[in-house]
Amino acid sequence: MGSARKQEKRSTAAEVEDLKLFELEKSPIINVEINLELIPLFLYKARGRSEESLEATNVIRTPDGQRIEQYVKVVGGREYGIPGPMDRDVHVAIMKLVHRAGGLPPDGVVSFSLYELLKVLGKNRGGNNYEKVRESLDRVADCVIYAQNAFYDNETEQFRTHRFTPWSVHFASTKQGQGRSTERHVLKFHEILVRSYNSGYLKMLDTDFFFSLKSPMAKSLYQLVDAKRRGKLSWTVGVQQLRQLIPMPESYRYDSKIREKVEPGLKELKRRGFLERADYEQRGEDQVICFRISRGFVEARERPQVSLSSRERGAADALVRHGVAAQKAEKLVSENGAGHCRRYLDALPHQTGVTNPAGWLIRYIENAWPVTLPDEAAPQEPEISSIHEAAPPDEEHVRRALKQRLEAGEFAKTIADLEALPYDQYSRFVAASAPIVDAEENRYYLSFEGDLYVYLGSPEPENRFFLCSLEREAAG
Repeated sequence: MGSARKQEKRSTAAEVEDLKLFELEKSPIINVEINLELIPLFLYKARGRSEESLEATNVIRTPDGQRIEQYVKVVGGREYGIPGPMDRDVHVAIMKLVHRAGGLPPDGVVSFSLYELLKVLGKNRGGNNYEKVRESLDRVADCVIYAQNAFYDNETEQFRTHRFTPWSVHFASTKQGQGRSTERHVLKFHEILVRSYNSGYLKMLDTDFFFSLKSPMAKSLYQLVDAKRRGKLSWTVGVQQLRQLIPMPESYRYDSKIREKVEPGLKELKRRGFLERADYEQRGEDQVICFRISRGFVEARERPQVSLSSRERGAADALVRHGVAAQKAEKLVSENGAGHCRRYLDALPHQTGVTNPAGWLIRYIENAWPVTLPDEAAPQEPEISSIHEAAPPDEEHVRRALKQRLEAGEFAKTIADLEALPYDQYSRFVAASAPIVDAEENRYYLSFEGDLYVYLGSPEPENRFFLCSLEREAAG
């Protein structure tokens, strides 16, 4: 009877939501650092381009009337050249992973796998996709940005001059048992970008909308206009200035040529509902383009306020105390329940190697991943199955009962999670002194060779029964 109730509860929970590792978040809205959104870092098309550097100039007036001349130069690396459309996509995918991890850590270090990036990009592991993504990361790492009076410091509220590379990247592969290897790479953002991100100089970007755009020009325009509008529903820019910001080749000297190349992107953004219209006007000797952004597009992406009970509010406040942003904490509690969130808050002190508690909590709560808990946190007599309770406790019967439970899918989610976990998360479970506990209170042991055992009874070596060998190739 108890087993039936447990199965019914599990089925109901699965119907409510089936969380899988590497799925995009239910909300595609992420935070991105504004300065990097505005710098003309990515060519709108790479084919047929031979520039070694890009330049953009601008003159602005501060609220106190001060005139500031701005200059930006992007120099491509000798081996890889200027970043292009594919590299723009990879950059957005990296920011998606940063968002999913709870934000940019103070040291600017982001751990990732190429498989994760391909999943965010919506690409499979076939062909040379791995190599393309890897090359994109190197290409961005190899370029140098010089921003003269063009990098806004949100803390001092002044424009600064900086010369920097967006990030550095280190690729690594870890050998596992039975000839397996798992990739886990490290990307480190430049400290001025980390400081700007964590000072709150951010804007929201709809990654689902971005990746759904077909035209590279539409993607360039969407990012640029959405950043430049600064919360307003319009933005006006000179056509020649727009050429520098896209950026487009210097050979496009005439306004008519620039308009011709921009038009396909404008049409797609109008058709997809981001732009209401884009009008050209003549102002003296200069031609300008006036972008009108759809109010409906903006309002549909504004985050609603979450109404929480006092118990839910307590869980959300506890998440905030561990560094989770308030809106994110409310969303986690609203969508997953206070009890579910409390489970991971209680488990956090017993984990090892957690350098970013907020990121750990977000990932584990959203994915319902298993955790290691001390023996006293686990029930003394876990339920095995109605068959096991009624049968004599011989090893042959135990293995038969385990096989039935395995085939029924009882352990499927835990197995899938452990097979797909990022290596830095997975390694914490290997040969752990405390048992691994999943949401159903099943307790496991994971060997160095990647063999998963389940405990039947107290978590002692003699009570471990082999369940399966994990297949970790997918995570690499």
